Amino acid sequence: MNGIRSFTRRTFGLAAMAWLVAPAAQAQTTLTVSQWLPAGHPVHGVMQDWAQKVEQATQGRVRFKTLPQPVTNPPGHYNAVRDGLAEVAMTVIGYTPGRFPLSEIAELPLMGESAEANSVAFQQLAEKVPPVMAEYKDVKVLALFSHGPGTVFNTKKDIQTLADLQGLKFRVGGGVVNEVGKLLGANTTLKPATESYELLSTGVMDGVWLPWESLVTYKLDKLVRHATVFPGGLYNSTFIVMMNKRAYEGLSAADKAEIDKLSGVPYARELGRAFDKRDAEGKALAQASGIKTSNAPAALVKEVESRTASLNKRWADLARSKGVSNAEQIVQDYRAQARKP
Repeated sequence: MNGIRSFTRRTFGLAAMAWLVAPAAQAQTTLTVSQWLPAGHPVHGVMQDWAQKVEQATQGRVRFKTLPQPVTNPPGHYNAVRDGLAEVAMTVIGYTPGRFPLSEIAELPLMGESAEANSVAFQQLAEKVPPVMAEYKDVKVLALFSHGPGTVFNTKKDIQTLADLQGLKFRVGGGVVNEVGKLLGANTTLKPATESYELLSTGVMDGVWLPWESLVTYKLDKLVRHATVFPGGLYNSTFIVMMNKRAYEGLSAADKAEIDKLSGVPYARELGRAFDKRDAEGKALAQASGIKTSNAPAALVKEVESRTASLNKRWADLARSKGVSNAEQIVQDYRAQARKP
């Protein structure tokens, strides 16, 4: 009888310990995601895939919940994540011109044909050059990346000369592209890409400077009639996916390690690759929709190179002022890496 009682006490004790330990072992952290991109946008899909990978890698200890509405407008998402209004989000770096100036190297004109190559180059530069990453000290950087080469789309005419370009009103996304517009004497207005359809359909703008993917993502194929292609893109736009720093630091060392393995270059590569894939779809859609596509004449490309050359020097001068050595060589090396197929 005593043996039975002893066995019962031990069994009850073990069950009680299991009951106490189980909640801790199964503790979950749910991070809120503020998403302003439409569901069909390539970045939207890659962000969802990344979140699923983190959930699997952490065995469900870290989960993500996308809020029903974004917590602020697209340009406000860096501050929103910094301040904890959402734990994870992305934004266009150029939507706040001048705030992240060293990141502008990835947006320089005629950079390269691949979003994947430029995204990997951008992420690696930030990891190797501390002053670049320091621009984002208020958040945990998950990935820095870019879209594909910027193309000039419009509803009016084929662009053969600088005068043709100057005679139209264009929507641009901010960042270096603003400076490119000024140096070319173009009539440009900073607006989020999500407003492109309305701007074109109402005639407020004659055209947009966007990558090919925008024809698919924002359904612009029925509005755009002309596309002018510059080698390496007239510009690039850059992006950041980020996490609230306090939320990241509150995770266990093991969970932070899993997030780090899935972030950085691997994440940037996937984001860039998704843009490249959608660009290919955009080009096919342009052809099917009868959009007249032409390469910018050599004389126009040469004039763009001449007028925007100062942007390379401006970046190098800024980098030197922040303690970066061999700034000019960094620009040259970056261009070479971004142009790799």
